[in-house]
Amino acid sequence: MKIVTWRRYRTARIDTSPPSDDKTGVRVRRAVFLVLGIINVALGAAGIVLPLLPTTPFLILAAYLFAKSDDRRYRWLMEHPHLGPYIHAFRGKTGLTKAQKIRIGLSISVAMAVSIYFAPILLVKCMLAGGWAFWTIMLVRMKTAEPSTSA
Repeated sequence: MKIVTWRRYRTARIDTSPPSDDKTGVRVRRAVFLVLGIINVALGAAGIVLPLLPTTPFLILAAYLFAKSDDRRYRWLMEHPHLGPYIHAFRGKTGLTKAQKIRIGLSISVAMAVSIYFAPILLVKCMLAGGWAFWTIMLVRMKTAEPSTSA
């Protein structure tokens, strides 16, 4: 550390040490992004079978985190036969395929039917039925994509 005086009243401290070339911060950030990406892939995969847990937002976030941390895992996610199409459909704004709509509609219907059956209060049953109707209408109104013909 060097102290420099100029114009009589002003002093400044100038750091003359060479800039550190420490890559620890970058490694920690990449490790955190990698762990968060893996967690988001797990949540996105669970969202495929759990009706009220969204799939696409978790997979998009995982793709972003993998792009910032690990190219190999990013390519794996984008080329994955089951998880990749969700991201590609979002990027291309193509919508869901008919098979995806049927699978989502059935899982929502089963989950809501079980929830309505076991709900103890009539108001809760009505709210669940309203939620089921809302998501069913949204699913029907959503754009239907042509199934991909990948060889």
